[in-house]
Amino acid sequence: MAIWLLGDRPALDSEMSTWEQMHNLSLPAAYKDLLRVHNGGILAKNHFPVAEPTSYGLTDAEIYTIAGLNDLKRHIQEEQDVELPGTQIYFHQDGHRYIGLDYQMAEARVIYVDFETLQTLVVAENFEQFLGMLYFSPFNMNFVPDYPLEKLEQMLAMANVKKTLEILQLLEDYAAKNWYLTQIDGLLHSEEAPYRQAGIELLENQIYYFRRKLDAKCVDSMLQWLESQHFWPEKVAELRKEWED
Repeated sequence: MAIWLLGDRPALDSEMSTWEQMHNLSLPAAYKDLLRVHNGGILAKNHFPVAEPTSYGLTDAEIYTIAGLNDLKRHIQEEQDVELPGTQIYFHQDGHRYIGLDYQMAEARVIYVDFETLQTLVVAENFEQFLGMLYFSPFNMNFVPDYPLEKLEQMLAMANVKKTLEILQLLEDYAAKNWYLTQIDGLLHSEEAPYRQAGIELLENQIYYFRRKLDAKCVDSMLQWLESQHFWPEKVAELRKEWED
């Protein structure tokens, strides 16, 4: 399985050189190879083993994305309370948990840091080794409403239409309605009919049960798109009538 699932445009060598000169640091060759494919994005692998239990579990920890050049973090808010020796660059964040490059040794090691529990682990002696440790394991669907957005987006990027519908149905009362509507809009613009149908079913639930929480311009735009595509016209006409009543 390839490392990247989805990502931004490739980074140019000149951009990486500019970043290294600005921060007076050298990124690992394996990291730069990744950036030449995508300058940050969603990973196809979501776990890596750890030597001791973390807040994720007894034997592993989670990762959803790897940062591009503009999203690498040299200084973070948590360092105001807990300062680590040496220099760190963080390429992944999940709340108070970070994964990054530690420059205390001749070659940058990969570290996992939980600033809430004050736990620091050396995960791999170098970035290339870290990439080789990554693996895929499904996340527990029972806790979907509690997952952070990056984790949800990774799950959705991996999901087939049945799993996509299941995930978004579990999130139908999700507080971040603009994000939720964006997911529906992506389904409606799919070239595959089953995804478009799933998007319409999800939009129907939103209009019938959560309309007061919805952005009117966003919903109008989605209905106009569906009307222009003449896809499932009877259902779309029904949604238009319900939305305007």
